[in-house]
Amino acid sequence: MKHLSLSARHPASALLLAAALACVPACATSGAKDAKPEPIEGAPPERPKIQPEDPIGKFLADADNAIYQWCKLALTARTAAQKNQQRALEGVLVDRASRRCDELIAELSGGPPINRIRAAAMLGFSRKPEAQSPLLAALSDPHPDVVHNALLGLAVLGRADTPLDPICHAAEFAEDPQTRAQAAFALRSILNAGGSGSCAVGTARRGLADSEPFVRSQCALALGLLGDAESVPAIEGQLQDTRPHVQSAAVESLLLMVERAPASKGPVGRALVKAWGGAEDEQVIRTLAMEALVRIADVNYGTDLVLWTEWANRLP
Repeated sequence: MKHLSLSARHPASALLLAAALACVPACATSGAKDAKPEPIEGAPPERPKIQPEDPIGKFLADADNAIYQWCKLALTARTAAQKNQQRALEGVLVDRASRRCDELIAELSGGPPINRIRAAAMLGFSRKPEAQSPLLAALSDPHPDVVHNALLGLAVLGRADTPLDPICHAAEFAEDPQTRAQAAFALRSILNAGGSGSCAVGTARRGLADSEPFVRSQCALALGLLGDAESVPAIEGQLQDTRPHVQSAAVESLLLMVERAPASKGPVGRALVKAWGGAEDEQVIRTLAMEALVRIADVNYGTDLVLWTEWANRLP
């Protein structure tokens, strides 16, 4: 099932980007549910060329290729060389998008569909405040891929003053999971930048029950960023999710919860101990829970579940 698309040629790249920025390992690409990203071997690839003086159509096509490569690196880079390549490529994207921001806005507002699709994604890399309004307007575009990439653009733009109401509405009520996934990612990204909105808590809570795993993971992270301690029991339930990237997001959410709502440390600690103890055959969640306990505690009981249980039960 397709989740997100930067173009008809590279449908996977936006979801790869979302997964990478959300720090969610081993998530599905926008092809088959269990598809895995292609590994990057050896030296980093040559930087895709994006010439600012190129005609806008060629500029956008080259930018589309560069964003696709950046997404793959963001998700799979392991060596220092690959990480440096990702940072360098991001710098290229930001530089080129910022220099042609006015043209990108014009294409997003009135260009042909393929240009609108590509411009919506590239415009987020401009990091310019004037990109926000056209990206918000593009949420009403009749072409669904423009909407998807406008949500991606808002997420990459990452402005705290982004109004959340249209994003919350898309995350909750869009019929297709692709739109809900991008909207949930945008919600999480904007909250991470310091944004706020009255719709955020309710939308994120309800998103924990979404049929789309990526929505569940992003909404869990959003609740952690919001410090919504009342959601700890619901996030605890996600520790048993069948998708590893949702489990990972739930653990990260609980860590964020303790950071932003210190009074939640007791419930979070007990939730992590319970997940550890109940995951006899689930090494991933056992490891994640133990590592999270070490991060929130002032002690380290290693792999001794009994001592961790006693520690957690002493917390208020």
